[in-house]
Amino acid sequence: MFPKKRLFVSIGIMFWTLTLVFAVLPSWPHLYYRLQPQASSLLASTIADTATQAQETITEPRTTPSPSPTSVPTTNNPELPPVDPSLPEENGLIIDKIGVRGEIHDGEDVEAILRTGIWRVPDFGTPPENLQPIILAAHRWGYLEWSASFRKLNSFYHLPQLKVGDTIKVIWEQRQYEYKVYSTETGTAITDYNAKLVLYTCQLWNSPVRFFVYANRSN
Repeated sequence: MFPKKRLFVSIGIMFWTLTLVFAVLPSWPHLYYRLQPQASSLLASTIADTATQAQETITEPRTTPSPSPTSVPTTNNPELPPVDPSLPEENGLIIDKIGVRGEIHDGEDVEAILRTGIWRVPDFGTPPENLQPIILAAHRWGYLEWSASFRKLNSFYHLPQLKVGDTIKVIWEQRQYEYKVYSTETGTAITDYNAKLVLYTCQLWNSPVRFFVYANRSN
């Protein structure tokens, strides 16, 4: 009888422990950033470091690398999409699969811009001028002062869910440019400058590892 009772007690403890874990799990990033308020600033520096590495890479003399075997061939100057007056005047990024729909911001003050959402790395491409890749970065989680709705639209929290073949849209000067993902990876630096669009973000915690998405024009 006693062994059976101990078994039921053990099962009960295990059940309530798992219930507590699953209840806390969605709130864990919020708790972490509240306990580590400097984390967002540190991660902004990590995002900036990646951009600096990329800027240094494109200024170094180098031969043109061979296209990635998984990339989709594109022309350097594809035809521009038509102007659509119904599109917002602000430049923006739309990734329907993960719920991103945020404005793209330009500037040199990385931390200040990342507080407003999505940052376009300077000295790289734009959709109509795409000899260099467009590089967009955002926080994985963001800041405590962000509302849940703002975070969903402007953070790259779910960026690792993107897979080869997924579509990314960039609204630029009221033209809709569409890109198709051909590769994703984790690492510490951008490795493919043949892409027309590169997205990246940090891990949730203070880690040097980033998640990268590479895509090419599809429209």
